[in-house]
Amino acid sequence: MKKWKKSSAVLAAVLTATVSFTGCGSTGGNTAPATTAASGYSGEAKSDAAPAGELAKLSFSWWGNDDRHQATQEAIDAFNAAHAGAIEVTGEPSGFGNLEETFATRYAGGTEADIMTVNYPWLIKYSPDGTGFYDLDKVKDIIDFSQYDAGFLETGKTGGVMQAIPYGQNTLGVYLNKSAFERAGINEIPSTFEAYKEAAKTITAQNPNAYLIVSPTFRFAAVYYLQQKTGKGEFDENLNMNYTVEDYKEAMTWYKELADLHVFCSRQDYLENVGNDPVSIAQNAKFIDGGYLGVLEWTGGIASNAQTLADKGDELIVAPLPTIDGAVFKGTMAKPSLTFAISKNSKNPEAAAEFLQYILNDPEGTKLMGSKRGMVASKSAKATLEADGQITGAVKQAYDFTDEAEVINNSPIFEDAVFTSSYESNYEKYELGASTVDEAAQAFFDEASAQVAKLKAEYGK
Repeated sequence: MKKWKKSSAVLAAVLTATVSFTGCGSTGGNTAPATTAASGYSGEAKSDAAPAGELAKLSFSWWGNDDRHQATQEAIDAFNAAHAGAIEVTGEPSGFGNLEETFATRYAGGTEADIMTVNYPWLIKYSPDGTGFYDLDKVKDIIDFSQYDAGFLETGKTGGVMQAIPYGQNTLGVYLNKSAFERAGINEIPSTFEAYKEAAKTITAQNPNAYLIVSPTFRFAAVYYLQQKTGKGEFDENLNMNYTVEDYKEAMTWYKELADLHVFCSRQDYLENVGNDPVSIAQNAKFIDGGYLGVLEWTGGIASNAQTLADKGDELIVAPLPTIDGAVFKGTMAKPSLTFAISKNSKNPEAAAEFLQYILNDPEGTKLMGSKRGMVASKSAKATLEADGQITGAVKQAYDFTDEAEVINNSPIFEDAVFTSSYESNYEKYELGASTVDEAAQAFFDEASAQVAKLKAEYGK
């Protein structure tokens, strides 16, 4: 594994830039990075470089809680110290509120940060043809892309152009309360849906209100089923729908049958105990008390789920992926948790790439950033965090699961709110007897088709 060393302040004598700094927007100057072990860059200074000694000022925007802000600022401070006199990064943290509204306003006004945190669906929205952000292939000699799975890196491309680099990978998996299964007398964790049916009989004989697996949204389970059935994701690269009305009907029927057997949580029980929103159940009373024995959720949520159970003495584990009968694909789905992009307006893209390399792959930078943004996708970052004791227990299992699982990467439009809402409302009508499965499947297909047509027109597909 390639190792990256911290750059020294000697960069100030070599790195050149022209600066026109503005408080919140992209900043000025063409930067020519010097040879640095931290970035792996060893090119010559560009002929159009500005006079030596001028400081390349960069801004970096992100959102999160106080823990994430503190970790990120510590990484910024360390980077600035290592690049004193050459590059200076200023952080622009925010909370979770009005994320896209804020991003859209700044993007439209040309005041976006040099280095931006970008939600995966925003890539195609703001850069459908690959020109909305800086082309990261131009700095591939600075950012070590070899630390990432090549197929997963494709999620950062639009129009065939590398527009963003994923920070982490979210993989859908099944996470079970091993202790609750053992208390029920089940010592062998189910690995097939038939085994889950048998386990549900045992569990419900002791607690009729228990369910084995909660899916925060019916959509997770439905697409999991349809990917295994068809071997395809829900949308192709041109945003066309891959599933038919009959496919959606089968998924609804399959889920309801398993919900009736208490393998999956019924929609009725979810509404009564969790609510309308597809949220993490880490702090849900029924999950804590063992009434929900597991979740079908992204790996990014496993740490909080595991900690909740650990606080009461229970152990959360990553379960083997169950497969449906006749599966042509035996894996699951994945998506980037967050991505980082460089502004197309930045006058210092090489310096921005130096910073991304530091927080994504450099041992010092990744150790400081820690796991506050969830699971990292970089191999070198994972190795650093594991050696530093930041990856243990169920989180370590989730990393191993991610390394081994076959995945289909989601389309950037997958999480469009119209699709998720339509899935929920139409399945709910079917389960609660307000419509037939044929009516529910057709209604969803029609609503999804209309939204796909709208998005394709918007993105020029």
